[in-house]
Formats: sequence, structure tokens, C-alpha cells
Amino acid sequence: KDDDIAATAQMCAHCFDVLRHKLHPSSTSDEANKDIIISSTSSQYTPPNVTCPLFVTWEKCQSPRPPPPLSKVSTLEVASSSIITDDEEIISTHSTTAATNNNTNNKSIPSPIIYDLRGCIGTLAPRHLQHALSEFALTSALHDQRFHPISLHELPLLRVGVSLLVKYEECADCFDWVVGVHGIIIKFGEEKQQKQRYYSATFLPEVAQEQSWTTKETILQLIRKAGYRGSITNHLLAQIQCTRYQSSKCRMSYQEYVADRCGGKDPLSGSVDLMAAAAVAEEEVDRKGRVKPCVNL
Repeated sequence: KDDDIAATAQMCAHCFDVLRHKLHPSSTSDEANKDIIISSTSSQYTPPNVTCPLFVTWEKCQSPRPPPPLSKVSTLEVASSSIITDDEEIISTHSTTAATNNNTNNKSIPSPIIYDLRGCIGTLAPRHLQHALSEFALTSALHDQRFHPISLHELPLLRVGVSLLVKYEECADCFDWVVGVHGIIIKFGEEKQQKQRYYSATFLPEVAQEQSWTTKETILQLIRKAGYRGSITNHLLAQIQCTRYQSSKCRMSYQEYVADRCGGKDPLSGSVDLMAAAAVAEEEVDRKGRVKPCVNL
């Protein structure tokens, strides 16, 4: 049941396990059994025989210093904009700002921690979590075509997010959903020159809210995103098949991973120069001029 499926901090920790062992195999205490260890943690952190659509997001802190541990998030919350490919894999693009200190009694409010997207790939097709979580942890980190593969020196500056897409429901019409709560998938067809062409596209839950769109504005944008360039008429809107869904999402920073999964001892200690990593991050901040990336629509 969807109500029993939730993204967890353990799933995020598993993603860090997989990426860390891929980039730095010697950081595992049992090199010969590395694959067995990864498989066993996947079984431990994911419910048996559970299938659902999912995606894994890697983000990199802009700050020249790695961020302090943040409170973990595991709620039905928003995700990112996405592009459906022929095999229903999706690449998701977004930018995000971590939550800041919510204590309004503090006189000094810390600057928000800014994260840039570093890779995000997932699927709208249900997959077994025990296998898919490891797969997409690496695919999103190393094979997102928009970015260079994540390297070892970046690991201390990363945050991972695991999103499980749940509560799929058919809409009564293309406006039967709530901004900030639902993501939507639309499908429709057009007959042109005696040939039927089909269109489909999705926005994950946070897109409409981030862009301050109404449901109608979102549908119009999504129709264009699907590649349709004709007139958008009431007849076209009436024939759109629309599915809504929600997202259970959890995020974890590398510092939280070290504290929770590694007993507070950094497994990369002595292997990665954190100052060098910070210098790389600072150079990137200077080069970007702190310009917030745009959402890929």
C-alpha cells in the first residue's frame, strides 16, 4: 500500500554507501566483499518486494565549508521538474535551498545553505526498491548528461535526496489536482496528416509552486513541454488524460551520513583533502557569481 511506502534516512545513507564505495573502494573495511556489503545494506534499508517509481537527487553545497548536520526530512513533500524519455526514465532538474534555523528567538539568523543540483535521474515506472535504489544512486551521480560525473573530492559537500512517487490517482480532468501537493502526468494525442502523434510530459510536485503557477498555467506549460506546438483549445484540454501523484522524500547531507552511518568517523579521513574540496567549491561560487540556476521546464 502507498501509505506504507516512505523514503527514509536509511535509504539516503545507502545511496552514500554505494557512491562512496564506487569512488573510493578502499574505504570499505572488506574490499573483497564490497558488493555483498552493498547488497546487504540495500536489503536492510528497503522493504522486501516493494515496487514504486523513484528518483535520486545529488546536490552540492555552494558554501566553501561543508554544511553542518541538518535535521532529516521524511514527509510527503514536493519534488522536481522532470523529462520523460522513451523508456520512462526521467531526468529531473531543480535548485534548492536547505532549511535554515527556525528558532525565531535567535537574534542572529544564519545565512541559508545553498545547494546546486549535481545530478538527478529516476523513473516513472515502478521498480523494485532493493535494486533500483543502488542503480539510480550511481546513475544520477555519474551519468547525468548535463554534468560531469561526481568525483571523490566533492563527496563531503554533497546532499542526497531519495524521492518515492506514491498515491497515483486518475484525475477527473486535467485541472483536478492541487498546486504544491500533486505532481501530474498528462497524455494526449493529435491526428495530423492521417497520422496519430502522442504526447506526454510530467511536472513533479514542487514545480508549479516554485513558479507560482495556477493549475491552468501549469497545464499550458506542460502541454508545451510535451512538444505540442498547436493551438490549445477547450477540445484539446478535454481530451487530456491526467494522473496526479505525491512524493515521499528524505534528504541527508554527507555530515549526517558520517554521524549516523559511520559512528562520527569520516571514512574518507586521510584520503580526501577537505580544504582542497572547499577551495574547489569556492572557485565554483566565484565563477557562477552566485546565480541561482533556472528550473528546466
